[in-house]
Amino acid sequence: MSLLIAPFARTALRRPALALAEEPDFDPRDVRRTVAALQRAANRAPSMGLLVRSDLAGLKVADVRRALSGLPSPGDYRVVIKPLRYRKRPHLSGLCEFDVARIIIRVPEPFRPFEELVYVNARRKPGAAMKFAWLSEKVRFRTRRDVLRFVYLHEWLHWYLREMRGRRAGAETACDRFALRNFRRRQVTVDDALEALQGTRMQSLPEMLRFAA
Repeated sequence: MSLLIAPFARTALRRPALALAEEPDFDPRDVRRTVAALQRAANRAPSMGLLVRSDLAGLKVADVRRALSGLPSPGDYRVVIKPLRYRKRPHLSGLCEFDVARIIIRVPEPFRPFEELVYVNARRKPGAAMKFAWLSEKVRFRTRRDVLRFVYLHEWLHWYLREMRGRRAGAETACDRFALRNFRRRQVTVDDALEALQGTRMQSLPEMLRFAA
C-alpha cells in the first residue's frame, strides 16, 4: 500500500484593506491663530483673588482690594501694605520678595500729596564711553490709591519677569514705564506689560535660580 503525500498548500496571507480617510484640509490662517492663542495663554498671568494684608492703621484689606481692582494678579504672592515713615518728604517705596512670595507696598505716613521723578527711558550719549541720558517725568501722587496702584504695578512687573518669563527681574526703567503708563487706567493686562517691555534687553535666570523658585 502506498501513501500519496500531497504538497502542503500555503494559504496566502492577505492584508486587510485599509479604510482610507480623506485627509483633513488645514487652513494655515487657522493654524497661526491657534498657535498665537496658545502662546498668549502660556504668557498670561494666573487670575485669582489678591491675598492682601494691611499693616497700615486706617487702611483696611477691603480698601486695598478696591484700590487695586482691575490690575493683574501676582499668583500666590501675598500683597502686604506697610507704613513708610519718612523724614523730610514722602516718596515711593516697594519690594518684591521672591524667596517668601511677597510684594510689599509702603505708603507714606502721614500721607500728603507729593511729586516724584519717574525715569522712563535712557538714551546712550555719543562717544566710546557707556554714558546715558535719562528721560524722566515728574508725577504727582494725590491720594493713597495713586501710590498703591503705581507701586503695585512696578513690583508686579518684577514678579512677572521672574515667575512667568524666567528672566532677571531688575528692569527698573521698564517697571517704572509700565507703572506710569497704567496706574490711572481702570483695567491693566499682560499685553500692557509686554508693550512696556518692548526694546528691553533681559537675561535669562540661571538654572539654579529657576529650580529654587
